[in-house]
Amino acid sequence: MYINEIFLSIQGEGLYSGEKMVFIRTEYCNLRCSWCDTKYSFYEGKEMSIDEVVESARNINSGHGASWICLTGGEPLLQKDISVLVDRLSEEYNILLETSGSLDIGRFLPNHVKVKKDIDFKLPSSGMYRKFNDKNISYMEEGDYIKFVVNDLNDFNVAMEEIEKIEKIGKNVKIVVQPVYGTDIKMLADAFIDKAPSNARLMLQEHKYIYGEIRGV
Repeated sequence: MYINEIFLSIQGEGLYSGEKMVFIRTEYCNLRCSWCDTKYSFYEGKEMSIDEVVESARNINSGHGASWICLTGGEPLLQKDISVLVDRLSEEYNILLETSGSLDIGRFLPNHVKVKKDIDFKLPSSGMYRKFNDKNISYMEEGDYIKFVVNDLNDFNVAMEEIEKIEKIGKNVKIVVQPVYGTDIKMLADAFIDKAPSNARLMLQEHKYIYGEIRGV
């Protein structure tokens, strides 16, 4: 498999924000979001065996006691051995999968029940709107959530419409609304207070407010 970077940091996004995690960032992505903050993961990376990835994560975590691994990208589901890696890592860690939501999770990761899922729903400003694979909703379990990254009020309003559609399916899905770093947070917070459903949370990219926009955090 092809790995872009492995590092230890604080999870800054979503429902597991604040957890100490080892991040395994894979190479390649099938989408090209306009506001993507990890474009370097599209091409930069090196080939590593499953054993090498597991050992690297173990060494980076030595003495730190992180109980979580975050599989991120890029798009981790594009790695052909991702199921094997999940099986190995789940012997030692809790696992959070960050995925674009465009690929059928059950097809690419049959053992998806072993991971918690952060599933993106791309909105108009990303340039990748309507790429979401609706089948992924059926795979969601306790501890999973859908994340809407919003850049402006149009994104927010579209997100509210899409959340309403998801609710009509009858699945009790947890929702995260995450402003793009550098946007008008107060404007989006006011809109959230006014319109967001009770199962949604407005959450910022905490790691960027701690470290800034740098790699390896």
